[in-house]
Amino acid sequence: MSLVEISDADGVRTITVNRPDAYNSLNRGLRLALIDAFTTAGEDAATGGPVRTVVLQAEGKAFCSGQDLKEQLADAREGTGSNKVVEEYNPMMAALLSIPVPVIAAVQGPAAGAGWGIAMACDFRVMSSAASFKGAFSGVGLASDCGLSRSLTDTVGQTRALELLLFDEKIPAEKAAALGIVTTVVEPGQLAESVAALAQRFAAGPTASYREIKALVKDAAAVNARADEEGDAQLRLFTTADHVEALSAFLEKRPPRFIGE
Repeated sequence: MSLVEISDADGVRTITVNRPDAYNSLNRGLRLALIDAFTTAGEDAATGGPVRTVVLQAEGKAFCSGQDLKEQLADAREGTGSNKVVEEYNPMMAALLSIPVPVIAAVQGPAAGAGWGIAMACDFRVMSSAASFKGAFSGVGLASDCGLSRSLTDTVGQTRALELLLFDEKIPAEKAAALGIVTTVVEPGQLAESVAALAQRFAAGPTASYREIKALVKDAAAVNARADEEGDAQLRLFTTADHVEALSAFLEKRPPRFIGE
């Protein structure tokens, strides 16, 4: 079974994350598969070919729960994977941000950590009323990644972004709509239809115009630059006592005991 499924129909490229048993958490295989999928979508959309809009969706209950914490704990214990933000996450986000046509995230379930960052890097977010967002960074003793500190600030402002990331509370769909984080919220049974209608609207529209407008409105370079800074912060925090404690507490199903180091 492929970790990422890709299909084309009527000008719409659909990219489906397919790791539902792990809540679509991002292990190395999935990160590399998404780099390939986003890169190919960007190339196909830039050439004036059949890709006129892109839908990013996921199988199962979760949109994406972020970093695979079992992989993260193994990396922390073995001293491996410390550069994965720079070597894998940031290229994944750069590829997503480089897609020149409208990109729609169909958020059917929880999107946490990098999963939220991926959704925020898309141009439009259609959200099920059963879905939610969560930073899940400070709770495990890390900084944000995937350029989320920039894309979220651009959307809700500095003070509210800081509040959302530091308090690290779940953001239900209704609150996400009130904050302007999502394009629309629909009932779970209406999500596929709503996303398809929006995608077809873009696919039938003036694609060259959309490409130019998107390039003018979205500052992909700024998000990528912030993702680089986040990568440096992640590297500094990767081996801290608080991060290792947070991962151990998660797997042992107990509250973490942070010491501030």
